[in-house]
Amino acid sequence: MRRTGGLRRRLLAGIGTMTVLFLAVLVVMLVAIRELRGTDERAAQTARVVVATSRVQGALQALEPVLRDYVRDPSLRNRAVLTRLVATLDRRLTLAEETIDSHPEPGTAAIRRELVDAQRYVHGTARPILALAPSNLPTVGELAVREEAAERTGVRLSQLVDGQRDTLLPRRERTGRLAELAEYVGVVGIVATILLVVGCLLYMRRAVLGPLGRVADTARAIAAGDLNARVGAEHGGTGEVAELAQTFDQMGASLQESRSRLERQNAELENRGAELVDAVRSAREGASVLRAVLDATPDAIALLDSNGVPIVDNPPMRAVRKAFGPRATAIDQHGTLLPLDLGHEAGESRDEITLLGTRRAFARYAAPVHDSHGRLIGRLLVLREVTGEREAERVKEEFFALVSHELRTPLTAILGYVELVLGEHAREDAADEEQIRHLQIVERNAHRLLRLVGDLLFAAQVESGSLLLDPGIVDLPQITREAVEGARPRAEDAGILLSAKIEPVEPCVGDRDRIAQVFDNLISNALKFTPSDGHVEVRLSSDGGQARIEVSDTGVGVPAEEQARLFDRFFRASNATARAVPGVGLGLMIVRAIVAAHGGEIAVSSEVGVGTTFTVRLPLTTSRRPDGRVLAPVAYRDRPPEDGDYSADG
Repeated sequence: MRRTGGLRRRLLAGIGTMTVLFLAVLVVMLVAIRELRGTDERAAQTARVVVATSRVQGALQALEPVLRDYVRDPSLRNRAVLTRLVATLDRRLTLAEETIDSHPEPGTAAIRRELVDAQRYVHGTARPILALAPSNLPTVGELAVREEAAERTGVRLSQLVDGQRDTLLPRRERTGRLAELAEYVGVVGIVATILLVVGCLLYMRRAVLGPLGRVADTARAIAAGDLNARVGAEHGGTGEVAELAQTFDQMGASLQESRSRLERQNAELENRGAELVDAVRSAREGASVLRAVLDATPDAIALLDSNGVPIVDNPPMRAVRKAFGPRATAIDQHGTLLPLDLGHEAGESRDEITLLGTRRAFARYAAPVHDSHGRLIGRLLVLREVTGEREAERVKEEFFALVSHELRTPLTAILGYVELVLGEHAREDAADEEQIRHLQIVERNAHRLLRLVGDLLFAAQVESGSLLLDPGIVDLPQITREAVEGARPRAEDAGILLSAKIEPVEPCVGDRDRIAQVFDNLISNALKFTPSDGHVEVRLSSDGGQARIEVSDTGVGVPAEEQARLFDRFFRASNATARAVPGVGLGLMIVRAIVAAHGGEIAVSSEVGVGTTFTVRLPLTTSRRPDGRVLAPVAYRDRPPEDGDYSADG
């Protein structure tokens, strides 16, 4: 297998070589050009210095005869000539100094000193002579002494100028050599670059363009339908192009294999198509059967979309919607108005409703329906009419209430006469103890039967919504003590320790008898399910504006799966039935109803074999006037006092 990356490395090597060569040529040419420029500038500066110095030398040589002529003949004409020459010499001296100072070069410092001497001669000799009167001019002999110094300065300037001229030739020769070098390097660089470019092009043609052309020819053949066309390893070039050719051949082989596989799949699809036709036929037959079953179901069933429009429904549902309208309104058990189809609800729900404006009741079930991918299809709505069942329950409740009331009157009379007879026997010393024991048994069972009748009557009031409270100021600590003391004889007879922890709690508003019934039922229930040597504890405290009542026991406990049903009517835990504990399952139902009527709540926590704790929370809804009296808010309906209020246990 060819090693990948070879072509890339070769191309990068070629490009890198050309780049390095180009940069090297460029650097050499830049250095040569820089040297040429420096040499030219220095030569030009030297030439300027030579010219300026030569002009100063010439003016200085011309000054001597003019100065002698003026000393011999201080005429106006000679004075004018001398004045012009002195001014010219000053200008040339200044220009020469500026030229030397602008670009100092080796050897120009000596010229600069000689120029200073020349300037000293001009200002020390020529100008003072011009300033003298003709009668005070020096003699020619005196002037000759000064001219000797000027001549020496001129000779030295001449020598220095000759020296500067001698430096010009080597610099010009160096400039020529640098120019030749730059030209040579440029030519070599251009030739080498051309050769490299030509080599790269030839290599690209052989290693890239040719193989790519063969790949393109093969691609056109495959596009025309010849899936057997291949580039071939011997024509695939090198490096990445060879890898491309090999991959292209593999792609052609894959396409050929895919075509064969597609042909096989087409044959399979044809067979499956026939099977699907049979399946669709069977599905239609199954749908017809399901439709028949749905139509034969007495319950009203519909699958609704998000707008409440039926996707699928059966005749009973169509009859309900036709009779009450698609947007019918219902009332649930709590008196809340809800739409019949519950189209806005998202989760599963079960409830019982009564259609608004009618006496027809329905058990309703609603739940979302999703397809196999989890997408929401719609909402299932099932209505089962329970009007007859509710009417039967109403009649039953009325019957219970009537029977309870009718039984209560004779039981009260029986208890009265039994108590009267027992009182008479108590006053007679010779009373038959056996008769007294029999009468006491009659009294206890009559009281028990009276309590049972009272519980049935109370349950009927709760179910019918006719439970009324007699609100007043309730002293919870006092009620707690009374309930504990009232149950203590029973606890002592059973060998159970009954204790109480009572904290100060503000008075609350409520029905004193009903709240006392809560204490009695919970304590009685705890004593029934606690064995001998057990412990029942009653705790009263306040917690965040609420009264907290706890009744704990070390009894048999309640299984976790049954705790949610403890407050249902006529429900008894499995261990209560197994232990033959007396009761009909109304005590806790009555407790919950009384607590709820007072705006409170009740909870239970229990563990089998450890014990049970019932926790009641009642709101402390009292307020105080400035004089300290307790005011009760209007939170309950008043009811007329009734005789025969009772405290029942379950």
